[in-house]
Amino acid sequence: MLEDFLDIEVLLTPESYRRINSMSEKEREVLLRKIKEFKSINDTFIVLDDYFLNIFLNHNLEDVIRTYQNCNFLKYYIGDGINNEEEILESSTEVLDSSSSPVCEIVDNTTSNTTEVRGNIVENTSTEVVEKTEDTLIKMEEERKKRISKIRSIRNSINRRINYIAKDIESRISVYKEWDVTGKSTCEGNIEDFIKYFRDRYNRIKGMIERKVKRKAYPLEKLYKMKGESDVFIVGIVSDISTTKKGHRKVEIEDEKTSFTVILMKDKIAKGELPDDILLDEVVGFIGYVSNSGDIFFANECIRPDITPRTPRSIDEKIYTAFLSDIHVGSKEFLEKTFRRFIEILNGKISRGIEEKIVSRLKYISIAGDLIDGVGVYPGQEEDLYEIDIMAQYSEIATYLEEVPEHIHIIISPGNHDAVRPAEPQPVLPERVLKLFDSLDNITFISNPGYVNVHGLDFLIYHGRSFDDIVGQVPSAKYTDPPSIMRELLKRRHLCPTYGGRCPIAPEHMDYLVIHKEPDVFHAGHIHINGYGTYKGTVMVNSGTFQEQTEFQKKMGIHPTPGRVPILDMSRMGDVYIEWNNGKITIG
Repeated sequence: MLEDFLDIEVLLTPESYRRINSMSEKEREVLLRKIKEFKSINDTFIVLDDYFLNIFLNHNLEDVIRTYQNCNFLKYYIGDGINNEEEILESSTEVLDSSSSPVCEIVDNTTSNTTEVRGNIVENTSTEVVEKTEDTLIKMEEERKKRISKIRSIRNSINRRINYIAKDIESRISVYKEWDVTGKSTCEGNIEDFIKYFRDRYNRIKGMIERKVKRKAYPLEKLYKMKGESDVFIVGIVSDISTTKKGHRKVEIEDEKTSFTVILMKDKIAKGELPDDILLDEVVGFIGYVSNSGDIFFANECIRPDITPRTPRSIDEKIYTAFLSDIHVGSKEFLEKTFRRFIEILNGKISRGIEEKIVSRLKYISIAGDLIDGVGVYPGQEEDLYEIDIMAQYSEIATYLEEVPEHIHIIISPGNHDAVRPAEPQPVLPERVLKLFDSLDNITFISNPGYVNVHGLDFLIYHGRSFDDIVGQVPSAKYTDPPSIMRELLKRRHLCPTYGGRCPIAPEHMDYLVIHKEPDVFHAGHIHINGYGTYKGTVMVNSGTFQEQTEFQKKMGIHPTPGRVPILDMSRMGDVYIEWNNGKITIG
């Protein structure tokens, strides 16, 4: 079935694949014919995600052609498309018109200009979209000045001073530039980009698997020569997963030359000898035997790249790192009083005892994305904002960070609400935003994902957009238990194993989402729920939020844990977890 779509240059996302696979043969033929006719008008490579599948299924061809005849589907998918979970979920019930269409880059052969509509980029603030009266604008500016003035009073409003032991300890921050996409993006969204992207992913993770078993994988194209042989080792990228009539798992894998069928026997899966959670596009190895016919491989063992079991690494100096994410300045649900209280505690507004011991030795703050709520991230967002200017949102969070004591070093990675492309990997924040932080020498900006060595420990900081996909694909992964999601990524050594889900990926020639280095600390956010754990020596932290439950989260049944800040003692990694919980220190 996949070949039918690839033949007409249509790439299916996993959700679309599942839906089309469940159709009758006649329904698939009608869909294929409809897309073929459309491609006679717009002959570009199509990424058929859930949104566009609904468009082709639910609307007549004339309307689809009229609306999307100039749409560059790849450009839409890797960075210029809709960025809204609610709209995707509800798209099957929408009417095909300009208000419900995803934003495409429109290709005009007569001019070099393109039309980009992106509400959450820096240059397009809501004041350019929503007409405001002069009086309203003046009032808005006065309110901004009051907020900024109130924030700038934090440090001076605290009379008590403490002895900051961390002040005399020099910051040691080193960014792994080779795994930072900033200034290195090469993809244009053509088929060659996809080929290079998947080839790079395959080769990087294949090397990890080969090093794990200390042997080279046998080429799939020569596997027929091993008919009847056992203890054969192969590696491939998963292209299809299905179940045989007898209930065995059938996995199609590919290498750079060909594909091959691997059978995972149901009894071995039931006993836990083989996994039941293999994902599309995952790179995985198998050891087993080749059938006598030479065309089927029966797996006895599955080898994932996984991280190496070890004891969590610690440092000799007793200093602490606090972990933040999803602050969402600008949202009406932003917990301004709670965040202000956190900044106050950093400045010494604390009780003596355990609070003073921790704050006096707090040396680093790691922020895993979504500093602000953004603008135009989803339809009608302006109704949920107290600040509808994206630059003003960044100015406000920059002012908060100015109030953090200078000896505390801050590391900032972006998220899907920030002013960068929605497709991952995301570069650092744009220059216009960075200028707002120019007065601060204690901030290091990194990409998403970003790798940074902090005082001798390797941090992997990832916002966590792919968590939404993992929860829907792996039964053991749950929103209520963030480490259960993070473990799955570490096992697969990839931050977004399946291409084409709710987490958009830009097909760079290097796969920056591969977990290149085994981290000492894996810090994430996005799901607004705190969670901690250790997996094979890697300390995992998901840092919750400073935003109350939103209407969208209520619809999805997500219950956030706002106002809670994880703090790690870097001299006792994995041994103790400290949390600043809405003003109180707890130790667990």
